[in-house]
Amino acid sequence: MHIIYPSVEDFVKVLRKSGSNSSNFIVVITAALKPNNKDELRFCLSECVRVLKNGGLLFVQGRPNYLPELGVYLDQRLNFKYWIAIESEIQYRVTGLPSVHAAVLLFAKGNERFNVSRTRFPHQYCAFCGKTLKDWGGKAHLMHPDGYAVSDVWTSLPRLDNYAQVSIPVLDTILRMLDFESSKREEVKIFEQFTTENSDNRIHGIIGPREGIGSNEIAKVVAETSVHDWLPGFAEVSIKHNDIAIDKEDKKLNVVYCGDALEILKSYPDNSIDLAFADPPYNLEKAYNIYNDERSDEEYIKWCNSWLQEYVRILKPSGSLYVLNIPRWAMYHAAFLNQQLHFQNWIVWDALPEPRGKLMPAHYGLLFYTKHPTKFTFNYNKVGKLDARYYCLRASCIRKRKAMGADDKESLTDIWWDIHRIKHQRNRDYHPCQLPDALMERIICLSTNEGDVVLDAFCGTGTTPIAAAKLGRRYVAIDIDEKYVRMTREKIAELERRGYIERGSVHKPQRKYTKKELQLELRDLAVKLGRLPTPEDVKKMSKYDLEAFFDTFPTWSKALKAAKLEVQS
Repeated sequence: MHIIYPSVEDFVKVLRKSGSNSSNFIVVITAALKPNNKDELRFCLSECVRVLKNGGLLFVQGRPNYLPELGVYLDQRLNFKYWIAIESEIQYRVTGLPSVHAAVLLFAKGNERFNVSRTRFPHQYCAFCGKTLKDWGGKAHLMHPDGYAVSDVWTSLPRLDNYAQVSIPVLDTILRMLDFESSKREEVKIFEQFTTENSDNRIHGIIGPREGIGSNEIAKVVAETSVHDWLPGFAEVSIKHNDIAIDKEDKKLNVVYCGDALEILKSYPDNSIDLAFADPPYNLEKAYNIYNDERSDEEYIKWCNSWLQEYVRILKPSGSLYVLNIPRWAMYHAAFLNQQLHFQNWIVWDALPEPRGKLMPAHYGLLFYTKHPTKFTFNYNKVGKLDARYYCLRASCIRKRKAMGADDKESLTDIWWDIHRIKHQRNRDYHPCQLPDALMERIICLSTNEGDVVLDAFCGTGTTPIAAAKLGRRYVAIDIDEKYVRMTREKIAELERRGYIERGSVHKPQRKYTKKELQLELRDLAVKLGRLPTPEDVKKMSKYDLEAFFDTFPTWSKALKAAKLEVQS
């Protein structure tokens, strides 16, 4: 594969000289291309779109404060795949959370197969108990010996500068992901001077500008905007609303509404809410009880902007706004809010759901904005220390190491890796996207004081108002589904009556055989056969009936998970 690394001076020349649909991939290091000049960047990106082949990949490096606008621009022209959050060297900001979040956006051209290879990072182990940092929850037999599959949150690479450049480990990982024929990994360190004699049909990839590649001294000179600057060209917003506070005894507080969020929000006065939180439906065809989670892109964005505008209006001058969504929609929210409020952080909630695909989706974007650039409630001293990353999160390990005084800490940043999604049915209400209590408790503690008002216009089964009530805050909760509203009201009443909420036990039907037993049986058969076993092999060789496998697993491929690891290794 022929990869060229043009300089800043030659980067646009290379794109202009290249034929349409001629390159398999392009990596754009925006930090070396005047990221403050949005028009120039958009022109450069439009040329990248032209040059890419159908099925080609575009990687765009940058910072979360300006990447959303570029992402929205590209989303109209290419297929958005991932916002890859890369944990980098820590940057202490003037306001907001310390930042370690640099990013690479990944887009694909056309509707051909999204072509990347399965890439793995080595397993990491707890410094106290010696077990893997990732708790496999009884599924260690499915752990691949070569490491865990890469997701869209990279926290295992050296924490280098990926803000003003792309570090060599990050670029190396990108090239490992590329699955084009006859690629040569060693070319990552070859820097070719572009000349007009280069033939288009020899150029398979473009990476640049080369001044933005790590270990290059010029990258330190071509550094982008300092970490505490606001969005390029964005002056301080002067928003004039009627400053009307809600009386402490007002009936509009400590209430759970059933109805349309937009209409109810309009009934609240300007500057009346201390913390506005939203976890809206993600437009992913989730099975909500009432809400239709299948709108057109344009309709969904328009709807989101309408209630976001109301959030901005009713937020107090010292207030904070948090919006949680998948990265594609979070880009649109950020592009809208950048014109309304002050950007503090794009917080990465690293919460891997069911693993799938060659690049597993784990990134949920939690946008953090404030009405005033510096004067807002922010209690970092109360929640700013976490148990060190090199300890695992198993309850037994935590108890033992704390009892023995092994309690090292690290700073809370804008990548949140220590709060998991709700994994067990016993902890979940009947809702497709229920949030863990710990997530809401952290947000509320960070951005409110006792007695402050917390709003959630899509409260589902009540995680936000319940967390607010537990922490001595007042709340305004809204949901369109009467069933969810009833559940929320019942739980709040129980909290007020008993001081806690008791969850009923979930009884699972007892199976004669466990999944693990059956998967290990197929693994043993694979060892004997030297290949993956078929249902016919099971009939002839297994001590278990074939029906047991079909009753336990939705597909034969799921049953073969452990066997596949044996064959691959």
